Amino acid sequence: MSEIIKNIDAPYWNNLKKGDAEALGFLYDKYVDKLFLKACRLTKNRDIAKDVVQEVFLEIWHYRNSITEIQYSQSYLSKVLLSVTLKRMKKERTTIHTQLEDSLDSGEMNIESILVTRDMEEDTARKLQSAISKLSRRQKEILQLHFTDGLSYEQIAEKLSINYQSVNNLAFRTIHQL
Repeated sequence: MSEIIKNIDAPYWNNLKKGDAEALGFLYDKYVDKLFLKACRLTKNRDIAKDVVQEVFLEIWHYRNSITEIQYSQSYLSKVLLSVTLKRMKKERTTIHTQLEDSLDSGEMNIESILVTRDMEEDTARKLQSAISKLSRRQKEILQLHFTDGLSYEQIAEKLSINYQSVNNLAFRTIHQL
């Protein structure tokens, strides 16, 4: 009985892999609200949350040929959402640094603002380093390969000679733990 329940979306995932846009539309309609709420909690910004959810489905469409068998749609979509959100936050952090440098060059910011911004960034970096230090060797390795070296989960699985789903699950748990 539970097999039927957990695979209820399987025909839509299979059709999506074949390029069926209506299957993507079905999954979008079914899960968009839940993903939006989760994105709002992650980003604390409704506009960014809307963009992130849209990106999730764009990513799924773009990589539809490499999607493996999905056992739990909501869980899988949540993982993709988390990945897209982290990429977005990393990109925005880079943009903020660039804006900060531009502001410094143009003399727009006063020394107090610069110090406050730097202190906040250092505090965040300390907290992140502390959390990372508590991770296992494998978790650290996957984080480095994905976020520092820019490898996809597929490439990490191949490099470490482990199952793609194992990499995906470990990465999700690691990011969630952080």
